[in-house]
Amino acid sequence: MRLGQVAVAVLAVVTLGAALAATVFAPALLQAAGDFLVIRDPLEPADAVIAISGDGTGERAGAAAALVLAGYGRWLIVSGSADGAAATMARVALRAGVPERQILVDDRSESTVRNARNSARLMRRHRLRRAILVTSPYHTRRAAMIFREEFRRWGLEVRVTATERSFFDADRWWTRDFDRWLVTREYGKIAAFVAGVR
Repeated sequence: MRLGQVAVAVLAVVTLGAALAATVFAPALLQAAGDFLVIRDPLEPADAVIAISGDGTGERAGAAAALVLAGYGRWLIVSGSADGAAATMARVALRAGVPERQILVDDRSESTVRNARNSARLMRRHRLRRAILVTSPYHTRRAAMIFREEFRRWGLEVRVTATERSFFDADRWWTRDFDRWLVTREYGKIAAFVAGVR
């Protein structure tokens, strides 16, 4: 066998090996990438439970309301934009059974950074110190980074948890178009946050 043929044969074996390795390891790496985005801190009773807008389904407000009703917080903060998102979340909480007097509404937040800042202001105004933030699974990593940074400035504490039932499923997310888009976007936004873009 000539040197050129040997090189071609070696290249073919290496290419085949790489393709097999990608087939075997890619799902595990992709699963790890999805799992990294999901945070579920151990929960302890807090002063408030915070639901932030952005899911379009009411899952965040519903999960936060369930935590309030289970005794994890006296107050429910719903944080969203003035376009009706905050009011919609408040209605979800009311329908779930949270009394109106226990709901604090921030309707001036159009980003996760604003959600964190305005929730912190509400907490300070009402002399609250500890909160549980509820958001969609794919959003918990970035939301935790933002809320923890902002809350630290105000001397507040926050734990973060993902909704149990969600339109986003971290298992095999790469097999679904919308979930692929969400994960790709989240990693881009995390990179921007780490780079100092607020």
